[in-house]
Amino acid sequence: MDMPSSPETAADALRAANERAERATRRAEALEHLVEAGIAVMSEPTLPALLERILLEARRVTNAQAGTLFLLEGDELQFAIAQNDVLAQRFGNKGVAPRLREEEPLSLRVPSLAGHVARTGSILNIPDAYQIPDNRPYMFHPWWDARNDYQTLSVLAVPLANRQGRVIGVLELINALDAEGRPAPFDADYEPLVRALAAQAALAIIHLTDRALTV
Repeated sequence: MDMPSSPETAADALRAANERAERATRRAEALEHLVEAGIAVMSEPTLPALLERILLEARRVTNAQAGTLFLLEGDELQFAIAQNDVLAQRFGNKGVAPRLREEEPLSLRVPSLAGHVARTGSILNIPDAYQIPDNRPYMFHPWWDARNDYQTLSVLAVPLANRQGRVIGVLELINALDAEGRPAPFDADYEPLVRALAAQAALAIIHLTDRALTV
């Protein structure tokens, strides 16, 4: 004879069911956003507008507070575009770009999150950038946080690669926001969605770059 469920067990089961339903809803919304994002990305006519759109749509799909798009030149990652809602509130949207221009390129010889993604072509999903174990082949550099009075928690870094798998850049998303607007880890379900968007974005970047060279 089965024993009746305790109030705690029933409450836990209900909470788990609600969490599964919310997760399914978020994934369905993200898939819908992904389709819209792909259309938007492929419609941008100029490279600067395209880069802004790529980062904006990737943040929209993942509900990320901030992000940076790097383009690979030789053995360095150049800061191309940065968006940060916290700094935008503090300095205005136009105030974020000058801070980006102050940053030096990231050398692939120096261990970093974006550099590791560029070298390996793999995704990094870091729940807490300040708690990365010492034995990892990458590391988080907190100097940008300190310089800008910002707090990075989670990072999702995805390669921008062409059809042959050659990496041309890195899309780095920062601080997924939960339903209450608090920084939280990036859901692993977002990884294939952002990779799909990154693949579309890489094709669009290559197309516009090649077209500019032939004009």
